[in-house]
Amino acid sequence: MWLKMEISEKISSNRRISLPEAADLENFSLFELGRFASMRRNFADPSGSVGYISNRMINYSNICAARCKFCAYHAGAGKIKPFRLPDDEIISLCTEAVERGAKQIMLQGGLSPEFTLEWAENLLRRIKSECPKLWLHVFSPSEIVWFARRSKTDIPAAVSRLKSAGADSVPGAADLLVPEIRRELCGNKCTVEEWCGVMRALAANSMTSSATMTFGMGESFQQRLEHLDIVRSIQDETGVFKAFICWPVSPENTQIEGKVDRVGANEFLKMLAVSRIYLDNIKYIQSGWLTEGLKVAEIALLFGSNDVGGVLMDEMVVRAAGVENKAVVSQMEKIISNAGFIPRERDGLYRTILKSV
Repeated sequence: MWLKMEISEKISSNRRISLPEAADLENFSLFELGRFASMRRNFADPSGSVGYISNRMINYSNICAARCKFCAYHAGAGKIKPFRLPDDEIISLCTEAVERGAKQIMLQGGLSPEFTLEWAENLLRRIKSECPKLWLHVFSPSEIVWFARRSKTDIPAAVSRLKSAGADSVPGAADLLVPEIRRELCGNKCTVEEWCGVMRALAANSMTSSATMTFGMGESFQQRLEHLDIVRSIQDETGVFKAFICWPVSPENTQIEGKVDRVGANEFLKMLAVSRIYLDNIKYIQSGWLTEGLKVAEIALLFGSNDVGGVLMDEMVVRAAGVENKAVVSQMEKIISNAGFIPRERDGLYRTILKSV
């Protein structure tokens, strides 16, 4: 009981809790976690606003050597036929996105010999030439490591070249930063050390990222904290993260279906609150509506979240697992207002474009 009181007092006074102390958060009730996460949120961002961005997600291919066991999207899973979008079609999707009001595109695909650093550079230059004002939140740490290996260069050089070609920021796409989990479920992706190396290279090039966590794959609460501790340490070192996003895995149509139960809203909200409480050095925590739906995303705003992410066009990876959640700007603004906050349209650096009144 004394430890719980000590942790509560630390959070209430906006002091950092240690990793051993965080382990005791597993014993806190959902109500307690929500209350303390809201405190942390208000310390980090007292504005009373919640951000969103108009964004198009372009999944350019599902041909992927990673073959993650928790992914239904890659061609090897047999749920979606192998495909690769022609570069001209990617450019067309970008120009159409701008016409529809998008401020950002996310561009992600698979690990395939077809996709090289040189290909990525040429594509980014074409996009920037056609859509100079579009924020390019592109690729992933695993893709960047793949590009570097295929081009026989190192991670810092690969990141520098991508920036020169037009990349503005890179999604964190961390899955779980736990070596034993990665070896078992996504052993062909970048290692924890390589992921950290990408983050350091982004910081060295004055670029930003958004740390993520996919959970509910059979890991322990302690392993989730191990992941959060790596994120917090990298942020202490580099300041590279603009935001953090966590979401439960969607096991349907994957190799882990039937081996793990799908995480429910209660567990999602608990993990969101724990993330806000532990990550005291990241200002924006997103609410994960794409996997959890808009109503849970609305509740999540009372569990430490202060951003609802992107109004996505054309996302395919989550849909491959059978999850069909969609949203438009008016819906985003409604859930933000319903939760008692002020909607705030933002850009890729989380700067306000337009705030509703």
